[in-house]
Amino acid sequence: MPTLLMMHGMTGTADMMRPFAEAILPEGWTLLVPEGRFPHPRRGFAWWRYEDWSASPTRRANLSRTELFDVDASLAQLEQEVARHAPAGPLVVGGFSMGGAMAQEMLHLPLADRIIGVIALGTRLIRPMELRLRLEELERKHLFWMHGERDVRVPIEDGWAIAHLFEDAGWATELIEHPKGHMIPTEHHAAVKEWLEALADGWDAATQAR
Repeated sequence: MPTLLMMHGMTGTADMMRPFAEAILPEGWTLLVPEGRFPHPRRGFAWWRYEDWSASPTRRANLSRTELFDVDASLAQLEQEVARHAPAGPLVVGGFSMGGAMAQEMLHLPLADRIIGVIALGTRLIRPMELRLRLEELERKHLFWMHGERDVRVPIEDGWAIAHLFEDAGWATELIEHPKGHMIPTEHHAAVKEWLEALADGWDAATQAR
């Protein structure tokens, strides 16, 4: 059965993400909820450290070389986590805000061939050109995207850039734009779970056909 790996956003923790991840987890799946490696100065953890924590956490400028070094360090951590707890089988990787950005970045790892779906919730691109090139190399899989119209932390136009990038690459996309802000509305939790269950059914059918 597949493994779901879900990541919290900046200032979040694994314990904060786990109830949502458990609520959407299809029966029989393995669940991984890792924690960011970098303590945030206010609370919780982050997947990379901003050189200026007081600046907008989702500013549109490219990350600095130092910040990208942290991203790569977190990718190495995630690769080790998967190797320890889910060394084989298909993966769905996802996250909220900063965690959603890391889910996309996992497509750069060698294990990307195992990834059958990506969940991007209230998030943005951080290396769009590199990701576009990587998507050209990979098989076309599935994206679940959700973003709030009133999101002031990650403007919705930044979120739509993700959806358009994956659509242009030929991925099957499930897109939900909700009227709220930087959050995962409870009324849409069922839609995420249904998407995951359909993904599992499709994987099972493809496996049996081989």
